[in-house]
Parts: sequence; structure tokens; C-alpha cells
Amino acid sequence: MKHLYFLCLLVLISFSSCELEEVNRTCDVVKPTENIKWLKERVQELERSNRCQFVQQGQYNGHSVFVIGSCEPGVNSINSVYDCEGNLLCFNGDETCPDFDREVKDLRIIWQDAN
Repeated sequence: MKHLYFLCLLVLISFSSCELEEVNRTCDVVKPTENIKWLKERVQELERSNRCQFVQQGQYNGHSVFVIGSCEPGVNSINSVYDCEGNLLCFNGDETCPDFDREVKDLRIIWQDAN
């Protein structure tokens, strides 16, 4: 009977100590701002700027995309949308991708400058 209690306690501890870590992969990498060369270089450029800027990642038309834009209060800017290879796809906010806001999925900030 003691062995049964010990086994139950062991199972309970093992399940309670395991946390599922959510791994967000995009473009076949886990940390795109560190592991995608063009994006890492772009973030380094943005860090040298004195403006508040951000990088978002999401899904657009079934593909991973990155959105680079300004988070300056009161600044009306058009955000640039790139694919995994760093190709400019369109500009969010103009006629090059008028359906972007409606069609983009899982858009989240992956980097933001504190300025």
C-alpha cells in the first residue's frame, strides 16, 4: 500500500512540475529577430533610431509576414509588410494591400523600441 501512495505522489509531482512551453515558430525559426539575418539587421538599424518603432509577426494569405512600423504617438505612418526572405510585399494602409487589416491573422509584436 505504501508503494501505491508513493507511486501516486510521484506521478502527481511529475505532472504538476511539467509546464508546456509554447514555441512560436515562424519562417522555420523560433526567434525571428535573432535568427533571420535580414530581420536581425533591420532591428539593429531600428535600435539606432531615436524613434519608437516596432516589428510584428503574423499570417497573411497563409504565409508568415513581418510588419515594420512606427509607434510614435500622433504619427500617421504606413507600415511595411515583408515576407520571410525580406521581400517587401506591400504597405499596410494603402492600395498595395487594402485587405491587410481584415485578412491578417495572429498579428503580435515581436520587437519594440522603448524610445
